[in-house]
Amino acid sequence: MIRRVHSRLSGVAGVARLLCARIRTDTMGILRKSLAIGSIPLLLMYLVMPLLFFTIPSVMQHGAVSVKFPFMTYSNLSAHGIHSFGRNFYLREEQHSIGVWHVLPTDVSARFDVRPNDSEIEQLLALSGHPIVVYYHGNSFDRAGAHRCELYNVLAELQFHVLAIDYRGYGDSTGSPTEGGLVSDAHLIYEYAQRFAAQKNVPVYVWGHSMGTGVATRLVSELSLSENAPSGLVLESPFNNLKDVMLNHPFSGPYRWIPILDTLLVEPLRSAGLVMNTDERIVHISCPILILHAADDHIIPIKLARRLEESARSAQRKVRLVEFDAERRFKHKYICRAEELPQILSTFTSECSQQLRA
Repeated sequence: MIRRVHSRLSGVAGVARLLCARIRTDTMGILRKSLAIGSIPLLLMYLVMPLLFFTIPSVMQHGAVSVKFPFMTYSNLSAHGIHSFGRNFYLREEQHSIGVWHVLPTDVSARFDVRPNDSEIEQLLALSGHPIVVYYHGNSFDRAGAHRCELYNVLAELQFHVLAIDYRGYGDSTGSPTEGGLVSDAHLIYEYAQRFAAQKNVPVYVWGHSMGTGVATRLVSELSLSENAPSGLVLESPFNNLKDVMLNHPFSGPYRWIPILDTLLVEPLRSAGLVMNTDERIVHISCPILILHAADDHIIPIKLARRLEESARSAQRKVRLVEFDAERRFKHKYICRAEELPQILSTFTSECSQQLRA
């Protein structure tokens, strides 16, 4: 009897061992399949995409600098958190339609109980006598980005008119972006601003953020060489050149030790018309330059801003770099929340005015 029970127990134990082994085998199989499936995005990101960039440079052109939000509406600025009255309008550049926002200074906006019509808002660029900021945004999304709207509100409170565009290929602007195309659009809106500013001789400031600092610096360097520089240039979260941005971007980590990195990632940028050698262009700028950068910027490290400042100083340009401590967590987009920003800008614009009078 005892032997039969022992035999049955042994049989049950054997079945249990077989089941456990089968479960382990099935589990390992599932894990292997999961790892294989999970590795597909990594392979696409770190192997397939660089090869595409190398073999088809237009992939880099459209992937790196073309971002659109479908179904976005731009006509109602207040729906995006803009506090002042303003207008949405379009400028024509070659065959392209370029979307623009104009945000009024808060003091000017407060004169009206109801929103003035578009023609009245446009004429206020000249008639109000307030300075103008022309804003060039970075690579992601459009002129209605939340952090950008925060900055527009700050600038409007400081009594600036704000003109913000979407380059071709961004937002509701038509066309496809290249560096030359972006700069052409930058000239278009700057010339529009100057046309009104000249009527009252009000100052015009150029402000670029992230990728927009490359656009803004090239614009202002070209304007300086033609003796038509703005009153001042503000570079928020800038870089020295696009190659160093690529090498220091978080996604480039696995490539940094590859000897052919330039061939895989940098050459396609040049082939696609994306160079943005800001450090080479900043030496030609004749107006004062203000650089703003957060120490905890995770997209463009602050060391690139320091290199850019060094390039400007080596050419005896009038430049000031303001760094914001990492503990404040402004990162790449939220310097607009610094409570001292109004005073920084007030000091800067005073210096710009002094240089113009000199």
